[in-house]
Amino acid sequence: MQDTGKNIIIAGVGGQGILLFSNLLSKFYMKLGYELKISDVIGLGQRGGGVESHFRYSNKPVLSPFIKAGDADYVISFEQTETLRYLHCLKEDGVILSSTFELSTSSVNTRLEKDMPESKTELIRKSGKKTFIVDPDENKNPDFDISKMMNIVMLGFYSEYRGYNHDEMIQIVKENVPEKFVEGNIKAYEKGWAIARAELVAKESEVSNC
Repeated sequence: MQDTGKNIIIAGVGGQGILLFSNLLSKFYMKLGYELKISDVIGLGQRGGGVESHFRYSNKPVLSPFIKAGDADYVISFEQTETLRYLHCLKEDGVILSSTFELSTSSVNTRLEKDMPESKTELIRKSGKKTFIVDPDENKNPDFDISKMMNIVMLGFYSEYRGYNHDEMIQIVKENVPEKFVEGNIKAYEKGWAIARAELVAKESEVSNC
């Protein structure tokens, strides 16, 4: 079936490379000939606050860059509190791709308020949506710092999930990151697609055993 377009919310906190992820993805879809509308909300991102990108691509003109609640096909999040924040934006058949990374708020750190008693990861899984969780602690790699390259790991995961051409995406990475960081970014991308491949095989196995 032809891909006519999707609505994607990309979320995280300042310093996680949300805007780079959005930029790389936009160049990929433009090469495929899609129309794009992107709205980046940075807020207090430089202080570890939330950052979000509303990313819409379509084979028809996109009139608004904003994604309404219930209209997102994907929530791709690099921080799980931010994942929870945008669950309401997903369609009934929407997909969650989330890191387990968590940045406690200053009010929690200073004990002005309590954190959620339940695991945020479990709350995400209980959303009822198709969910993929990437744990950076379980996927550490000596060739790159996964905590600093989760955005590229997620790009590789998303590309594998969507069945995209990895050579084309890697070329875009090469063209848009500083030369001294290219090798590490490629390894991070490859790690992401390897995680996705293993997850998809595991889910297929679960279905076949039912």
